[in-house]
Order: sequence, then C-alpha cells, then structure tokens
Amino acid sequence: MNPMSYPDQRLLQTIVANNVNALLVLDMTGTVLFANNAALRLFGRCAEQLQGSPLGFPLQPGLTVDAEIVRPDQSVVIVDLRVEPIEWYGSPAMLAVLHDITERKQAEQLLIETQQLLHSALDALPSAIAILDRYGRVLAANVRWLQLGPLLGVDTFDCAVGAAFLAACQLGRGSAVVIATAIEQLLASAQERYENEVAAVDSTRRWLSVRAVRFGAGSRVRVVIVLEDVSARHQADQIALVRRRVLELIARQYDLRTIARELLQLIGEQMPDLVYAAYAIRSAGVFVSYHHEILHDDQPNLDRWAEQILTMSPYPRQRIAELPLDSPVGQRMQELIQLHIVNRAWIAVVRTNRDQADGWLLLCRRNDTPLTTDEKQAIDQIEQLTIIALEQHTTLHKLAYQAHHDALTGLPNRLLFEDRLQQAIDLARRNNSLVAVLFIDLDRFKHVNDTLGHAIGDLLLIQVARRFELCLRATDTLARHGGDEFLLVLPEITSPQHVATVARRLHEALDRPFFINGHEIFVSASIGASLYPIDGSDVVSLQRAADIAMYRAKHTLRNSFQFFDAAITNASLEQLQIETLLRRAIERNELLLYYQPKVDRSGNLTSFEALLRWNSAELGMVSPVRFIPVAEETGLIIPIGIWVLTELARQVREWQRQGLPLVPVAANVSALQFAHVDFVQQVADILAQAALPAGWLELELTETMLMGQIEDLRRQLTELRQLGVTLAIDDFGTGYSSLSYLHLLPISILKIDRSFIMRLDQSDATVERSITNAIIALGHHLGMQVVAEGVETEGQFQILLSAGCDLFQGYYIERPLPPDETVAWLRRKV
Repeated sequence: MNPMSYPDQRLLQTIVANNVNALLVLDMTGTVLFANNAALRLFGRCAEQLQGSPLGFPLQPGLTVDAEIVRPDQSVVIVDLRVEPIEWYGSPAMLAVLHDITERKQAEQLLIETQQLLHSALDALPSAIAILDRYGRVLAANVRWLQLGPLLGVDTFDCAVGAAFLAACQLGRGSAVVIATAIEQLLASAQERYENEVAAVDSTRRWLSVRAVRFGAGSRVRVVIVLEDVSARHQADQIALVRRRVLELIARQYDLRTIARELLQLIGEQMPDLVYAAYAIRSAGVFVSYHHEILHDDQPNLDRWAEQILTMSPYPRQRIAELPLDSPVGQRMQELIQLHIVNRAWIAVVRTNRDQADGWLLLCRRNDTPLTTDEKQAIDQIEQLTIIALEQHTTLHKLAYQAHHDALTGLPNRLLFEDRLQQAIDLARRNNSLVAVLFIDLDRFKHVNDTLGHAIGDLLLIQVARRFELCLRATDTLARHGGDEFLLVLPEITSPQHVATVARRLHEALDRPFFINGHEIFVSASIGASLYPIDGSDVVSLQRAADIAMYRAKHTLRNSFQFFDAAITNASLEQLQIETLLRRAIERNELLLYYQPKVDRSGNLTSFEALLRWNSAELGMVSPVRFIPVAEETGLIIPIGIWVLTELARQVREWQRQGLPLVPVAANVSALQFAHVDFVQQVADILAQAALPAGWLELELTETMLMGQIEDLRRQLTELRQLGVTLAIDDFGTGYSSLSYLHLLPISILKIDRSFIMRLDQSDATVERSITNAIIALGHHLGMQVVAEGVETEGQFQILLSAGCDLFQGYYIERPLPPDETVAWLRRKV
C-alpha cells in the first residue's frame, strides 16, 4: 500500500493545480499527466492538447536546464526547467517546475550585443582609449590602446583588459611615472581632468597626447584615458619653432653663420641618428658643422674633410644625392666613419630663387635607412630659409630695418612706433577694446653718461632694451623715442590693470644691476601711461598724455608709475595688489570663515550662514567688499568657492566629532561659480567626501542668477536638490526675476534683502514695510520659508515678527563668529 493515500494525492493535485508557478506532472517516459493553469498559459495550449503529449525535453532530475517552448502562435518562450521525482496516484512520476525567463534572457542578449557594439565602436576610433576602475585596473580598451599604451613606458600585457595599469605605471619609467601621478590624483578627486603631451619611451621620437577624465564617484569612480599620436603635429611645431627662431635671427640681422647653425639644428632635430652634418654657403663664405657624440679631437678632421667635399661643388645637377662611402671621397675618412658608425651619407643642393646652387648640405647618419619624407621636407625648409637669409637679409630687410629701427638698440624708431600705434587704434576702434601707450624715462641716466662716458651709456641702453623686450608680448611694440626715453604700445588690452602689470614687470626688469665693461650699474625708470579712448583718440594726443603722466611719476617719486588719470592709477594699483596677494591667499591659509546664526520666531537656532573673510599678512583683515569683486573679475572666485564648500564640510564634520548637533550651514554662490560647467559635479564630489547626513548644506543664489534659460536652470537646480542641498534666493527684491516661473524652481527659502530691513523701524518707512510684507506673503504663498537678514534692532525684529517672517539673521541676533566662538555659542544653545 502506497504511504500516500488517494485523498492525499487529491490534495497534492489541488496544490499543483492552484500553484502560481507552471507545473507539470510527467510519467517516467516524459508524457504529461497533468498541467496546472499556469503551465497551460505558459504553453499557450488547453489541457486536452497538453495532457497525454510528450514534453519533448530531456529529463534530468535535480538539475535546472534552459528550454525553449514554441507556442501555437509561433512565439517562443524561454524557461528554466527543473524536474523532481514524486509519486502520482501510486505510481512513480516526475514534477516539472517551469519559470519564464524570456525577459531575462533577452536582457542578457541585449547586454552582450551592447558590449559587442561598444567594443566595436571603441576599436573603430582612431584614438587609443582605456577605462580604468578605482584601483587602476583596465576595464575596457580598444585595439589602438594596445598599440600606443606601451609607448608610455609599460609592457603590453600591462595595458590589456584586467591588468593593473596604474601599478605598472608606478613601477615604470619615463612618462609612466607622470601618468601614474595624474591617475592617482584623478581617482582621489584631487582633480577632474588631466591633459599633457609626453615623449614615447622608445627610440621612434614619437609624441603622445594624453587626456584623462574622471567620472562617477565612490566605488563607481572611473578614469577614461585617451591617447593620440601627435608626432606629426609635434614635429611640425618643432620645425615651425626653429623656422620662427631663424626668421627672428634674420630680422635682427644676425650673421649668416649663426643662422646656418640654427638650420643644422633643425635637421638634427628631425634625424635622431644624425652623427655629423655640415653646411656651406658659397656666396657668403660660410661653413658650419653639427655633430652628435663626436670626439673633440675628431671634429677638426671631419670638418676639413666635409669642407673639401662641399666647396668643390659636388653633384651640381642632383637635388639630393647619396655619397658612396666606399668611393675615394669616403675612403679618405673611412677610419673616422667606422669609428662613429656612419652607414649612409647624402649631399643636398641648396638653391636660391635664381635656381642657382649656392649651398651644399652634408648628412651622415648611423642607421642604414633612406631619407624619410619628413627629413626631405626638413631639407626643403633649410633651402627656403636660406633663400630668405640670402635675399631678404641683404636687400629689403636691410633697407626697411634702417628706415624703421633705432641704429643703437635695434628697436623700432618713432616712425615705426607711430605706425604700429595707429594700427592698434584702428583695431581697438573695430573691436571696442583699449590701447595703452607707455612713456618710459630712465632716472638719472645723464649721470651715467657724465661719469662713465657715452660709450658705456650706449651699451646700457642696449641692455635695457633687451630686458624690456623680455617683458612683452609679440604683439606689443617697444620703441626708442630718443636719448634715454622709450615708448611702448600695448594693443588689445581689456583693463587698466593689465597696463599696471606690464609697468610692474618693466620695473622688476631693472631691479638687477647691469654689468658693463667692469662697471656695476643700477638704473630705474619713471613710467607714464595713457589709454585709448579715455585719454585720447589719436597718436599725438595719446603720446602727449603718456608724456605728462611720466613727468608726474618722475616728480612724485622716482621709479614709479602713473596713469594720465590719477584716479585710474590708484584704483588699478590697489586692485593689482589685491589680485596678486589673493592668488596666494589659499595656499598661505589666509582665508577663513565666520558663521552667523539664523534663528526662528522662538529664538531657536535653525542654521548658520558662512561668511568669507581674508586675513592678509600684508594688508591685514581685508573687507569682502574690496576683494570679492577682484575675485569675480579675475576668475579666482571659482577656486575660492570650492575652498569654501570644502572647508564647510570639514568644519561640520569637526563639530560632529565634538558631539555638537548637526546644524545646516549656508554658503553664498557667485554667478561665475554657478555658471561653471562642472559646478553640480563639484558639489556632488564634496558631499560624497563629507559623508555627512543629507541636508547639512544650503546654497544661497542671488535673484539675478535665476534669469537664464528656465529649462537649463530648472534642471541644474533640480540636480542640486536631488543631492540633498537646500536652495535659497539671497537679496530677494533687488533683482528682476520673473514671478511667472519662480514657483517652478525648487527653491525652499527667500531672503529679504537687507536694504528693506535697515529702515524698517523708521517712521517714514511705509514703502519698505509694504515691500517686506509683500515678500513675506509671496514666499508663504509659494511654500517657502522667509528669512530677514540684517536685523539689527528690537524694532525691526518686532515688525518682522508681526508680519509673519519665519527666520531672522543679523547683529540683533548675533554677529558673525569665528569658528571657536561659534562652538561656544552652539554649546550654550544646546
């Protein structure tokens, strides 16, 4: 007798029939004895069609396998199938449990296809790309990465997917160590992106552009590295740099021998295996040589051999001809050629514009390889520059130079200066920019002439001119006005502060003494400046104004600087001093935060506002009214803003460590900081690093910052709110925000501008009280809390209290407190 009675079997059938899972009872041959409703729906068949039919899948009790079911409508369902032995009405049977996994399988297939598409897309890119995890391991990389990655100084297998690329860089050589440091800073959130160009570690003289960017945070932080082979551009830049250097030498009338040496340097930079080179210019009687690792005693012999070859005008009909080293010409220097491992040599003809061979170039290389296209292009460059040197240097340049340059210093003369100034004025008129004219007069120069002689004075003027030139941009024009006076035009400037900066550099250039013929000479200068179009609109009036300003500077204090407008001088110099000192304020730990409490209607603390202060070592405590505008104008407000948020997070963590309650802290955000493309991500990173409960940070935005594109603004503010940041409108009532969309923004707090509060308790403040009441009513209608800032008297507080104001801040409540006093204040309130 079976231990399970038939009533028990009926119970089992009832359980199977009503189970939400698809269940089949099969006999030992796999024929369906019973199917529940879930199974009938899964197969898309009725009971009569399914029962008595073979299941059609191999039955392996205890194992879960995947199977495909084709329904009558030809749709396919993927299931996992598990079979367990049972007894069914006294006979051995099997219970099959089926789960529909079609969606999961489709999702897995889609994921596989997406990954395959990603890898295909990465491999199709011309750049080398790798994605690293937070440990510096390679998560994904394309084929190009495996080609360029090892050029950083690591092995190929260290660049493969799964390899510890960061660890390999830390142990690598050359550029790898630099890249490792950059990756570490990215992973540590010390910086968000990195860009650099590095030389490959092999002998190919290749250059790589390296760009890396961090995304994600915490355990999901990733670093994407992009490598590009920029060898061609780098090579072109080097050629262009040498070309500019040579052209500058030509413009300054350097002798052809010096120029020829620069030309050999150009070819040497293009041929890393160049052992020896020589260059001869017949018409100028010039012969120069270039060598790499040639012994000092061997160089004269090589030079004599090369000069003999080049001066006898070999191969006059060929542009570039190979020199057979086993010929009689090569045999004479065979010992030195073998000693220095020379395997190939060429002679190139350098022609002038008249198609006459006037120069010859000898090249001896170590590798047994032909000249590349780039190397032939370098030879072409030498020919072009030689043409310029021979033609322009001896004709047009000489005439133009004499007509427009000072014979002593080589600087532009007054004629050329006035022409450049007129060009600068015309450009400024079109671009609505400024032009500055500086009049520079050396102090007590007559004393140098009288005591040391005019020859020493002339040499001093030359050296002064050279030092001044080092302080200027390529677009600036320094001229000698005559005697010990110089003129300078600064085109395309944006503010008077730029002029003050240049004047400071000119003064600093004269701080070091001049050494002339055994004499140590100190000299200073008085400088005056005028601005177009403020002080004049033409060449003559601007020079006259600068001259007057210079005389004012000289008679005020020698070695000083003055604008034609004295008010500009004082403002510019003060702003320049503040800018200079403010740039070092963060690294010198001179910035600090004070905290002013905000309380509710019962006097209970609700939050603090952090107020920035600057205690300068040189200026003492500087008012925010003085340094905040400078920070805004120079862009320093962005790093200062990041410092404020980072310092707030540190301070709140410290208060928690001391057992104090978590109190929200508000920080002001500048328009420049808010508009920065990475602002939301910067806030997110600071919140993630702070690891504090949500809601500790408030950001106060000015009303005028909410006047941009509403959708972009709404998206950015929503992202901040999703981070747990409370948003407030500061100085409300002074801007022109549109009330039609103010309710659409996720703003929680309105702060009434202090200009409405300061006269609130005066008898004639009817307008201020009406505006204040309206703002409070508006804020409440929009579901916001309203804060009155700048509350300083009992009368103001009572009026605001009666008007329904929610929160209060100002000297009546408490003045801004330094951190230590804030802690004491907190302990009293807790």
